[in-house]
Amino acid sequence: MGKQDDVIFREIQYFRQVWLWILVLLLAGLMWYITIKQIIFKDPMGDNPAPDMLLIILWLAFGIFFPVFILRMCKLIIEVRTDGIYIRFSPFHTHYRSFLYKDIISYKPVVYNSLKRFGGWGIRFNAKGEVAYNISGKQGIELQLKSNTVVVGTQRLDKLLKAMKRES
Repeated sequence: MGKQDDVIFREIQYFRQVWLWILVLLLAGLMWYITIKQIIFKDPMGDNPAPDMLLIILWLAFGIFFPVFILRMCKLIIEVRTDGIYIRFSPFHTHYRSFLYKDIISYKPVVYNSLKRFGGWGIRFNAKGEVAYNISGKQGIELQLKSNTVVVGTQRLDKLLKAMKRES
């Protein structure tokens, strides 16, 4: 039986915060505006405009790649399998991070403020040595491991807990 065959629960989360979408799309829109104005209409921006080649590179990076990267490629995948919980924060993790039941001392549902507890969203570490994997929301599951504490943010807490109780 392969590892993918024993998946009990699966959740995929994307960045959905409106403020993040607005910020990323405003930045992309600004890059498109500046590039079109200078390259297409030959009307340089400001008193000391960037060279065309640099502007094209910045446009590719912040007008195309960055929005696609943040809004589509970044995702958190949570799987409960028969032997533990598996986390993959794509594209930063090339493989799943596993938290096996044999290494989990205890777990509990938590309501937390990611900004206060971890300083933001993503893969985060705090001063207490805790690690968080989260994209949005205020609920998650706190895993007390032998070596540290891991918080996994979820949008489907009840189903995640049900799957864990069934397998642990």
